[in-house]
This record gives sequence, structure tokens and C-alpha cells, in this order.
Amino acid sequence: MKIHFIPGRSFHSIFVFNAESNLCLAMSSILDQYEATMSHGTIPDRQRSVHSNSASSPVEPVASGYISATEDQTPIFNKSKINFKPQEPITHLSICNNMLCMVMAGRLLLRINLMHPDNVDEVEITRGDEKVYKLHFDPTGRFVLLTLTSEETIFLSPNSRKPKSLHKFKGHKIESVGWCHTATGNTTGAVLVGTSWGLIMECSIEAGEDTKFFGGSVDQYFKQVYKFASSNGRGDPVTGLEYFCTASKQDGKNDYCIFAATPNKLYQFSGTMSPNSGEVPVFQAVFSLYINTPPRHIQIPGIRDNSQLILLYSSKGSTVPVPTQFAWMTAEGVYIGEIKLPSMVETSTSIQQRSLITNARLVHYPDTAADNTNPFADNSGEVLNIVLTEFHLLLLYSDRLKVICSLNEQLIFEDVYSSRYGQLRGLVKDPAQGTIWTYTDGAVFKYKVVKESRDVWQMYLDMGKFDLAREHCRDNPANLDKVLTRQAEHEFSKGQYQESALYYAITQNCFEDVALKFLRAGKEVALRAYLQKKLSNLKAGETTQMTMLSTWLVELYLNQIGKLSEAHRESQELNKCRENLKNLLAQVKLKECFQENRNTIYDLLISHSDIEDYVFFAVLMQDYERVVNHHIQNEDYTSALDALRKQNSVPLYYKFSPVLMQHIPQTTVNAWIQLGRRIDPRHIIPSLVNCTERGSETHWMEAIRYLEFCTTELECSDPAIHNYLLSLYAKHVPNSVISYLRGQGDDSSEICYDVKYALRLCLGNKDPSARDTLHQACVHIYTVMALYEEAVNMALKVDVELAKSIADRRELEEDEETRRKLWLCIAKHIVQEDKDIKRAMKFLQESGDLLKIEDILPFFPDFVTIDHFKDALCESLAEYNKHIDQLKDEMNEATSSAHSIRANIQETRNRHLVVGGTDRCKSCDKLLLTRAFYLFPCQHAFHNDCMWKDARPLLIDSKRDLADRLQQKLLTLNLSNDSTSKEERKTSRQKLIKDLDETIANECVLCGEIAVRSIDTPFLDETFGGEETWS
Repeated sequence: MKIHFIPGRSFHSIFVFNAESNLCLAMSSILDQYEATMSHGTIPDRQRSVHSNSASSPVEPVASGYISATEDQTPIFNKSKINFKPQEPITHLSICNNMLCMVMAGRLLLRINLMHPDNVDEVEITRGDEKVYKLHFDPTGRFVLLTLTSEETIFLSPNSRKPKSLHKFKGHKIESVGWCHTATGNTTGAVLVGTSWGLIMECSIEAGEDTKFFGGSVDQYFKQVYKFASSNGRGDPVTGLEYFCTASKQDGKNDYCIFAATPNKLYQFSGTMSPNSGEVPVFQAVFSLYINTPPRHIQIPGIRDNSQLILLYSSKGSTVPVPTQFAWMTAEGVYIGEIKLPSMVETSTSIQQRSLITNARLVHYPDTAADNTNPFADNSGEVLNIVLTEFHLLLLYSDRLKVICSLNEQLIFEDVYSSRYGQLRGLVKDPAQGTIWTYTDGAVFKYKVVKESRDVWQMYLDMGKFDLAREHCRDNPANLDKVLTRQAEHEFSKGQYQESALYYAITQNCFEDVALKFLRAGKEVALRAYLQKKLSNLKAGETTQMTMLSTWLVELYLNQIGKLSEAHRESQELNKCRENLKNLLAQVKLKECFQENRNTIYDLLISHSDIEDYVFFAVLMQDYERVVNHHIQNEDYTSALDALRKQNSVPLYYKFSPVLMQHIPQTTVNAWIQLGRRIDPRHIIPSLVNCTERGSETHWMEAIRYLEFCTTELECSDPAIHNYLLSLYAKHVPNSVISYLRGQGDDSSEICYDVKYALRLCLGNKDPSARDTLHQACVHIYTVMALYEEAVNMALKVDVELAKSIADRRELEEDEETRRKLWLCIAKHIVQEDKDIKRAMKFLQESGDLLKIEDILPFFPDFVTIDHFKDALCESLAEYNKHIDQLKDEMNEATSSAHSIRANIQETRNRHLVVGGTDRCKSCDKLLLTRAFYLFPCQHAFHNDCMWKDARPLLIDSKRDLADRLQQKLLTLNLSNDSTSKEERKTSRQKLIKDLDETIANECVLCGEIAVRSIDTPFLDETFGGEETWS
């Protein structure tokens, strides 16, 4: 074989075979290239309306929001002719998994991989008069079984070009093959074959590699597993055979189902077997169940020799394809139905009696009387082959292809072939790729299925199967809207108004029309359901629509609640209606809309007198002021306070506290205390003042409790709080005034109350029972104000001992005059008020040295005789004498000290010190006699300049300034050349030197008082180098 590539033809290649074959094959690389001019099928006039709904007419906008759009006008079954012209007539053709197998003239087989069309296998099958009877192709596209007219069976493996004769098959004409869909490698797995004698045989074929000298070996077994009985001794031919797994079990055994078709019967076998047990035949376990029990079967009148069985497989949701539909060609028509696996059907029946077929029906062949046949067509109108797709059934005649929708059994497509290609021979489908192929003697055609389900939704819709209609138009919003609208109308017509409302809500129908439809029907419940669903479908940004729908829903719920309430029906319906209204008001999605439109909602609730929901809505809106007002108006003060506690607005406490304090003072104060520092006590004072002026004992006791909490726990120092607390103490609890004042202390800078206001409160209280207590408070206040005389005078009204304690206060210890004055006040009170001379004399002793007898004598009355004071006067005179003696002793001692000092001075004048030639300055450590020096009695000597340098920093500021001035004057005098006489200059100089000596040399800088004063002076001043100098 020679392969020639034609330049400039990308994606195309031409295969030219040897001259002996005299065959030219021209084919596209992927067989998807169409002819430049292709013939499209025709649609019968009686069915054109069905097809044109989606193929030729634009989609009508059924609701607002959709615009007109045109459906894809590409035909569902798009035909193209393959560029291939065989040299001999094509007799058989099959395609599986993109592998094409073709038999020409009944002798030559071509095997082509459509993904790689340059690899063409040409295999000569027979010679002489033998021809191929039937071609059986494995679904995986690997194995080929050919049945010859001589009842011989030939096997062709994937990589072999030499067909192998299966000797055990000899004598059996194979009519059908049930392939294993899970076979791998070079083995076919367990294969069921049906013969023309009504036998079902099981075999397994394993192909080896071809060698140069010997053909590959074929290991096989071929055993009978079942035979269909017949009256004439010869069973009906098995024209169709398929098997598949229905359930997998953990013990390695699986449930299988086998479909077998004869010219007028369809059998179903079900059973359990272990495919990997190693025992052959493996299907004997299934067929053995039907030895004495006939299998389930369906019989259709009439005999059709070319009966055909097709299973439609689907891989959705499963790794292994499973059948979902079947089609069986009979004499009366095509029997089609669905296949449901055991998990989807009842499991109560035994496995051999279980039927997997559902929704089965017989689709009659279309009428062919009006068909225009060409001269070469077979006028019998017999169907040659059928192909089943998900929604269509394809029927092949000798001159045309007809397509029937399996849903409504209507003819939707008819493709008439030209007579120049000859009669149609066969119709096949690639189960893996879904492409459909037809062939004549001299041509091959391919049908590509394009959007097969495009019109399915409309058919399901016309059939009233709305769920299936929606399922098949989810990708087309306009069509989906049509389905939902039709379903809504259907439910409305049945009286299922709420279901209808839910469907209407998800359509694009005019809102006003739908709403009016339910209003005219008087179905408010359904209208609410419609509005609720519409509301849930709105997006977050559609606030206007949300506001309108939510407000209308509130109105409808309130109307319903009103009707039920008027009927005095506290029923479950009323409770549910209230609950639905609350759920609506509490939706988070609507919170913003309700917040902006809350006044309208409030008006609706009030107009319907729905106080419960009014309060509920106010709480949701956190409009606690409205809630509290409501409770207060209804005199439910506890609930009002509870509402206040649920919010975080402190100003509301200030607003409503006066009312709450009047009615529930204790609970209100507890709430204030719980708030702690969050609340400002100054703003609470009006509430306290209002209740204490007109309230009972409970009110002012609770006011005092809160103010005490503020002053002690919160440590509040606001004078207003303390002053008000003090006023309540003075008015209601006088005994607490003095303890409060003592707790505040005596320091006027630290107390928190106004002393003048406190004094005015204590003095203004005229209650006799509280007089002594308040007088003590006044004494304390006077003491804080440092008005000790007034304090003593006030204390004398209460207790003399209290007055004495004030006169002996610590802060008066150094103020002897004030103390003496205070003691005189106390003495005067004792003498004049008590008139007790003995107590006065005892008081005179207690005063110590502050008072004498002569100080208190003026306070005694004139009629008092001296006898009462004789002892006191004698003691006073004796004390005076003693004092005079002490003064004399002090004078004598002073005179003696003066004499001693004079003697020391005279001795000092005559004293002298000797300076040696080696003596050194204590400051610079140089010889002392080198220049002028100072010598102190302590034996320390300094040069004049060293003395100046050491003494000056130690002087106090005033003496340092004086020394600087004297030094400057002395320097100026030494440098001046004025006309002053020498004597005057000498005198001035000596005076300056004397003053300077008295300033800086008055005492030794090492051991004098000046050295003691410098003890706190640092050794290092600020100019010292610090750490660098030390290092």
C-alpha cells in the first residue's frame, strides 16, 4: 500500500491503494469536513410546525425583561457526505469508538482509525463465492467478528491483519453478539452470542501477537447457556443480545441483566454471578434460574426476520456506562422504553421475576403511502435499520431517513437521498462519539447531532411534564420562563393557588397582572405567597422594590390578623399568621428598608391596633424610646425599664428616669448601679430631686443609696453630687451628716462638698431632735474653714470637751495667741454659764501656761469673795517668785560668761604662732614664705591667692558678691594714679584689705563652719569630664 500526501491540503490526506485493489479512498483527517454543498433533510408539512418552533421562528418575549432572540437554526441532524468513493459496493459498515470497519463486495475489510486516518488496515476476508453475512464490532472498537454465509465465523484482533477462523463456532450462524463492555487487554471477556437456531452461547476469545511464520493463537471456549424452545424443534433466531451489570456486591458477586430479542419476542434474564470466579461459562448461574421457569418476555404480533435490539448507554454519574433506554424493532413498529436499575425499582420481587423496563410503548412506523420514491427505491416501505438517541428514533428506508421524536412519537425530520448514490444499505451509530452514519453501495454519509435537546422542553411542556421541561431549558432563561408561566397557569386552573403563586414569582411576568389576577380571585393567601417569593428573589440593591413588597405584605398580614381576631378565633391559623408577620419584620435583608420606612410601618400597625407587633417592630428597629413610651403609657413601668436595659442609649435613661423613679424607685436605682460609670450622676439629679421632694421614705432612701454608691464606689468628686447627698442627710438622716463630714476629712483642698452650703444646711435645720448632731457638724465645718473661734463657740453649745479638743488642735500648736484666745472663750463659758468656781480653777490647771488667774478674774462676778481664789492667788504669787529667782540666776550666769569671754579675748590678742621655713600652703602644697599668707589658730596656713580660690566658692551669694566688689576696688586702687595723697590711699587700701580678710578669711576653709556648710557640695562639678576622665 502506498500513502501519498497532497501538498497544500492541511488536515486532509488521500490514500491511494495498489492497482490490484483498484480502490481510491479520500477521507478527511477527523471526518468532520463537510462537502461544499450538502443536502439538508426536509420536514413533512404535517410536522413542520413542531420543528419550526425552535428552528426557524424567533422566540417571543413572554415577559418583561427578555428581548427577542433567535434560536440556533442549525438542523439537529446535520448531514455531510464523506469524500470517499469505493471501487466495489459497500455491503457492511460499523463504527465504534472512532474505529470504522467496512466490508466491500462481501470479501475485503477496511479498518480505519478516524483519529488517524492515515493508518488503514486492509484485510482480505474470503475468496471464491463466500461472502460476509454479518459484521459484529466490539463497542471498544478493537475486536471484529465476521459471520460468513458458509456459517463460518472469523475473528480479527486489534493489531492483526490476519483473520482467524473460530473452529468451535463452525455450524452456527451468528445472528447477534452481546459484547463485554469492561473487557481490557487482548481478551474479549465473557461474550454472549445468539444463533439462528435460537441458541445463546458463551465464549471468550484471547488474541496473541502475529509472528512471521505462524499466525497468532486463539484460546477460546464456546458453550451453550440457553436455548429458546420452539414447536418445530428449531428455536427462533436470536436477533438481538445485550447484557449489563445492574448492581455490585461486596462478596465479588454482581447482579446482571440480559436482554435477548427474537423476531417477535423480547426476553429479560436477571441473576447473580461472579465474573472472576474462573468457572466457565460464567453466565450459567444466571440462565440456570430459568430451566424450569420461563423468563419474562414481551411478545409483539407478527414476524420480522431482521429484528434489531438497541440499548442506549449513558455515563452520567457512573464510571461504567449503564443503559437508560432500549429500542426493539418489530413487525408492528419499534418498541421503546426506559431501563431502571434495581435501586430505582421495587426490590420485593425475586431477581428472576424483576422487570427493569418502564414507560414502554410501541411506536408505529410512519405512513409511507405518500412518500415519493425514486425508481431505484424499494417500494415495500420496509425499515432496514433503526438508531436510538436520547430523544429521537431514526428509521432507515431504502431511499430516505426518517426521524421520530420518542417523546411525542411525531415525525420531525425526513432526509430523502438521491438515486445517484444507490439504495441505502445500513444505519449505524458510534456509541462512544454519538455520531450517526448511513451508507449506500457507493457512498458514506455522516450525521452530526447538534443540540438534540433544544426542542425537548417544548414537547415536555405540551405533555404537561413541567419538571422535565424545566430540566431541559435551564440554559435558556426565556424558555424557562415560558415553562414556569405555563406551570403557574396550570396550577391556578387546578385551584392550587399557593403553588401557582410560587411559580409566578420566579417568572418575568408583569407584576401588576399577576397581583391583580390573585386579587380578582380573592386569594390573599396565595398573593402573600407570591409577594413573599418575589421579595426573597430581589437583590440587595433593589431597595425600592423591597420597600414596596414588604409594606404590602405587612398590610396583607395585618388585614388577615384583623379578620381572624374579629371572629374571636384564637386558632392555630391566627398564631401562624402572627408568626409569619414577625418573621417578615425580622428579616435581616429588609432591615435597612424597614429602617428608612419605619414610620409607615408604625402607622400601619397603629391603624390596625396591633400593639403587640408594634412593640415587636420597635424593638427590632432598636427604637427603644417608642417602646418605653408605650409601656409607660400603659403604666407597665417594669417592662419599660426592661426595654431600657436592652439598649445602649444612656440619654434614654436620663429622659425616662424621672417617671420610673416615681413608680419603681428601687428597681430604677438598681439599673443605675448596674450601668456604673456609663451613666453620669449629674444628669440623674433632676430625677432624684423630683422624687424626693414629693415622694415617700422609699424614694429618698433609694436616692441616698444611689448617691452613696456614686461617692464611694464610683469615687465621684462632683460637688453637686456631694452637696445633694449632704442635703438629703441633713433633711432625712441627720445622724449620717457628721460621719459623712468626718469621712471627707479636714483638709479644705480635698473635700468634695461646698463648706458654706453645708454650713447653711446644718444651721438651717430647726429640728430639735437633730440639733446636737447638726451642731457637731457645724463645729467640724468651722474647723475645716479654719474659723476656730466660731467652732469653739458652737462646740460650747454641745460639749465643753469638744471645745477643748478644738483649742488643742495640732495646727494651733505654734499659734499661742490663738490658742490663748480659744481657752479664754472656754473659760468665760465655764465661769459665766456654769458659774462653777471649782471647775474654773480646775480648768485653769488644764490650760497649762496659757492662762493665769488674772486672765479669768474679770469673768467672775463682783460678789465673789477672795476666799474662793486664795489658793489660786497664793500659787500664782509663789510661781511669780520662783520665776523671779530663775531670772536672777540667769543674770548671774550671763555676767560670769561675759567675764570669761573678755579674758579669752585678751589671751587671744597675746597669742602667737611660729612659721617655719619648710611650712607649706595647705592648698597648693608650696612653701608658705614665698608670698603673703594667712595663718589660722588651727595651724592651717594658705597663700592669699590660694585662700581666695578655695574660700570664694564656699561663700554664700551675698558674701561672694561683697568679696568680688572688694577685690575689684582693691585692684582699681592699686592701678590708679590720681592726685589722692599717699596717706589716703594707704588708709583706703588697709580698710579694703581688712574688709576682704573679714569676708574670706574669717574662718579656716578646712575646719571652720564654712567647711561644714559645704558638706553637701558634690566633689565633681558639671565641668568635670565624667567617665572619660575616670577612664
